[in-house]
Amino acid sequence: MKKLQFKVSINAPVTKIYDLMLGINSKSTYDQWTSLFNPTSTYEGSWDKGSKILFIGVDEKGEKGGMVSRIAENIPNQLCFDSALRSFASWNGDYGRSGSGKMGKRI
Repeated sequence: MKKLQFKVSINAPVTKIYDLMLGINSKSTYDQWTSLFNPTSTYEGSWDKGSKILFIGVDEKGEKGGMVSRIAENIPNQLCFDSALRSFASWNGDYGRSGSGKMGKRI
């Protein structure tokens, strides 16, 4: 599989980008930029290190699904890494315990 990488220069202070991308002061800013992937994309949980967080959305059948992650590291205005614990096709309230442990960098 071919790997793609994209870079964008943003003329704004890193504090503003961190806030807008993670929805620190207003969750709606996270929802707005992730709507490019799925119009219903959002998260439930906390960006605090060690916290579980759900990255969720609704599919074309109206089913809620997504990914359960743990925030592996969060250094405000520098980086935020999550470690995927598992994905789910429909939400039943069970976080589960197993998963890939893959890391994702958010900032």
